[in-house]
Amino acid sequence: MIEQVFMRGDGLDALRIVLGLASLAAAIAYQVVERQPPSTLRTALKTLAIGLLVPLPLLLLGAPGVAALPLVLLALAFLLSSLGDLFLALKGDTRNFMRGLVAFLVSHLFYISVMLPLASSPETLPAKAASLFVGLGAIALYLSLAPALGRMKLPFGAYLVAILVMALSALAIPAGQPWLGLGAVLFVISDSVIALDKFRGPIPYRGLIVWSTYYVGQAMMALSLLALLG
Repeated sequence: MIEQVFMRGDGLDALRIVLGLASLAAAIAYQVVERQPPSTLRTALKTLAIGLLVPLPLLLLGAPGVAALPLVLLALAFLLSSLGDLFLALKGDTRNFMRGLVAFLVSHLFYISVMLPLASSPETLPAKAASLFVGLGAIALYLSLAPALGRMKLPFGAYLVAILVMALSALAIPAGQPWLGLGAVLFVISDSVIALDKFRGPIPYRGLIVWSTYYVGQAMMALSLLALLG
């Protein structure tokens, strides 16, 4: 899969490798400084980790036999995720959490628009089990947090539906398994920990759990979808 994404022999392989390595370096560096006070460097690293993936689908535009629209939609999914990371990294304005939530919700809609045409149904037992786990987990998460959500009930519910559909779509693409489905599940776990930490109470090692599952999940989804679309 990695070779299929980064080694296409079209003269752009070096650029793809640089972008991929820079994204990984930014993600690792952000994890190192994650517990430090907010700063320009901290915000930039968090934003760039996924932001550097935006050009990867666009570099495939014009390739023989490759549809353009899904690639543009995938690039937008990365872009909105990066924007969501930017808002969540900014402190001092309580509205930034809602802005981040909206950005990620739109990102999930772009992911869904890419994956739904490729989806059929989960074929393997692990994919079926994961789909059941994600569905029941989403219901349990909402019911457990509902008393503490207040005015956030509707926005949180809408976001939960979006990420649930995104994850189920990923798990329903047989050609993308296991990495696409696993990446989506990790994404769901990351956001679930954020929600529990914010609305229920502090979770030990929150930063490590959230960022590692989020970035690895996004990376797995990115590589899988780029391989499928390219």
